[in-house]
Amino acid sequence: MGASRTTEFLIAFDHDARKQLSLEEYSDTAQALRAYGEREEQYRANPRVEVVLLGADSLDAIRVTHSNYFEDTVDALGHLCTDLGMDSSPKQHY
Repeated sequence: MGASRTTEFLIAFDHDARKQLSLEEYSDTAQALRAYGEREEQYRANPRVEVVLLGADSLDAIRVTHSNYFEDTVDALGHLCTDLGMDSSPKQHY
């Protein structure tokens, strides 16, 4: 069996709006790192936007391990919190 190839996923996520601003996929790590630097610079003045670079063998793996960066999961959690009578507003943890 051959080793699986890691793909880099670059995500920009707006925590206040609870939405993904961008999702880019890279097979070249150097190119992903350059793009990461560009996104960090693009959103530097906006503290509510988080830029992350994640490596995995598939987007499905990222959806499982980092589900908080995907709107459908964030929406589902918000609805669950509302149904349970809990505050579902995003909290800043930094």
